[in-house]
Amino acid sequence: MYDRFLLKPDNEDERLAALFELDLLDGQHFPEMDRLTSLAVEVCNADQSLITFFDADDGASVSASHESVWNARTPRADTFCTHVIHEPRTLVVNDAAADPRFSNNRFVAPPNNLRSYIGVPVGTERGLPVGVLCVTQTYPNAFSQASVSRLQKIGMLVDAFLETRRNSLRADQAARKTTAERLRHNIYEAIFEAIQEGVNVHTASGDVVEMNAACLRILGLTREEMQGRVFTDPRWRTFKADGTPFLADEYPVKVTLDTGLSLQNVPMGIQLASGEIRWITINSVPLRDADTDAVKYAVVTMKDVTAQHEAERLVHDQNKRLADALTEAEKASRAKTDFLGVMSHELRTPMNAVLSCAQLLSQSELDTVQKRTLGVLEDAGRQMLAVLNDLLDLSSLNADKVRIEREPVSLARLIEGAAVIWASEVRNKGLSLSVMIDPKLVEPRNVDSARLLQIIGNLMANAIKFTATGGVTIQAWPETGRGGVELVGIEVEDTGPGVPAEAAKRIFSAFEQADASTTRRHGGLGLGLHVARRLAVAMGGDVSLETDEGQGSRFTVRIEAPRVQTASGLPQPAVVVANNFADAAGREILCVDDNHRNLYVIGAILRAAGHRATECASGAEALELLATRKFDVVMLDMVMPGMDGLETLAKLRDGGGPNADTPVIACTANVLPDQVEAYRKAGTANVLAKPIDARAMLQAVAAAA
Repeated sequence: MYDRFLLKPDNEDERLAALFELDLLDGQHFPEMDRLTSLAVEVCNADQSLITFFDADDGASVSASHESVWNARTPRADTFCTHVIHEPRTLVVNDAAADPRFSNNRFVAPPNNLRSYIGVPVGTERGLPVGVLCVTQTYPNAFSQASVSRLQKIGMLVDAFLETRRNSLRADQAARKTTAERLRHNIYEAIFEAIQEGVNVHTASGDVVEMNAACLRILGLTREEMQGRVFTDPRWRTFKADGTPFLADEYPVKVTLDTGLSLQNVPMGIQLASGEIRWITINSVPLRDADTDAVKYAVVTMKDVTAQHEAERLVHDQNKRLADALTEAEKASRAKTDFLGVMSHELRTPMNAVLSCAQLLSQSELDTVQKRTLGVLEDAGRQMLAVLNDLLDLSSLNADKVRIEREPVSLARLIEGAAVIWASEVRNKGLSLSVMIDPKLVEPRNVDSARLLQIIGNLMANAIKFTATGGVTIQAWPETGRGGVELVGIEVEDTGPGVPAEAAKRIFSAFEQADASTTRRHGGLGLGLHVARRLAVAMGGDVSLETDEGQGSRFTVRIEAPRVQTASGLPQPAVVVANNFADAAGREILCVDDNHRNLYVIGAILRAAGHRATECASGAEALELLATRKFDVVMLDMVMPGMDGLETLAKLRDGGGPNADTPVIACTANVLPDQVEAYRKAGTANVLAKPIDARAMLQAVAAAA
């Protein structure tokens, strides 16, 4: 039975809302309530009188008493007043010690000895008492019915005080709300005017009823000129991004008012009264009636993007000019490529005859003067060929068309071979040549051997050219780069004059030389080191220089060179190229070239190796022979008048006959990367660059046959 009274009322939340509205729990002192509790003690002959308010916690807060006890807190379960709040009605307890609801209450026992109690609910609004006015006495049956009546009347005075306080607080709150709303309105109006984007508000009929200063500035109008203007006003002259005018139904505000949809970033051009054209972007959003949900207003914001539009137009014009310039540059690049192709053919073709004839003559019996003269001829021819190769390599590198073809190679043997090639030039200058190669480089690694030999050759040529005394040293070793990448380092060191500090910074640039004066002692275009570095970068590495003026130079190449692994994880045996062509001797070979000098040289080399060479000067003549006579290999020039090599090859393959599957070796001076790719796709067995090296040609014949 007792526990039932400890339960909070069902309307506790509403009661607490009424209590908090009175703002009684913040420790304020109320003399009016002190006087009322003192009056209650006097008229009821009570020992003590309290006005108690219950807060949201399980405690009672004593707000006032005739003894000025403030904010003393008592757990709700220990107060008699909780029963008054729960009922709610006047509660009279004649003898608490005999009442089972209170006999165990701690206030009944000494030293409080509370025996008699009257509690009256107060502050009631809509049947919700917020507190209790009570009197207590220390002996039983202390209060008469008259005391109960008197206390109820005093409770009405408490109610009147609380009602007055409630009304006063509500009036203050309303006043504050009005002030706050006025302030908020002023703030909103200031914000509205401070917004840098233009804002205007249209009614459902399209009239402008409000606008900010930015809107007037963007549209070049006064407030009087803008007020009441309709978006379809003929004084507007608006147009779309493509220059066509806006139709009435296409205006963003019209779409929003008709459909209730929001539109964003609609571009619009507008001509001001001054004739000036401005470009704006428009957003349009609906404001709906709270009751009907109908679109009542449309709020339009606009941003002046004239400068951005003009910048975009300039960028567009500039991009067009750049595109036109790029087109012209591409035409120039194609013209350059075509020129290089023609130059390659026109230079390599006679060089092929010169060097090949020199090779043939070197195999005959010559006196001392003749040998020396032939040596000068060969040296000059190789120098011209080196310049040509550097120019063509530079063109390919600049066009990113260099093909890196990796194959298993023993780097130890490759570097030894390169040293052997340059040994005679080193000896001719009276220099020494030292070669130090790490034994680990005997194992095969995947590299582009031709490109690596080209790099080493460029570095060796540079070292020999600039070294007068002392010698040249080649060193090579394996390395491990970042992420475990397998590299190889190759170093070419000389005892020459070194490179001045200011020249070292530009020595890898194209057409740059350490000595750029008109009195320089060494020739060349200054491309060798530039091409070497570009090739090294293409192979995943670089070339660096260490030098001290007067102390020599050290060029170091590093490229990616992963070891070749078999399925079992063991290194593959080194690839060895045979030098014996006896197994290919005695082959029937058709030589096709429109240049009689090249035709003579190729035939002479083949016959000297024991082959039988038949010569013809055009593609048409070659097809006639190939249709009736079987050959083992066809040596085919790719650039010929009338019918070029690609057309000749295509007709050979399509025509059937005894040589439909005969290997064809392309012999050409056109060796730009895309040209070589075209020959390979056409089905050639190999591509030999003019001037043709006799050893390379015989190897290609042996492999094809």
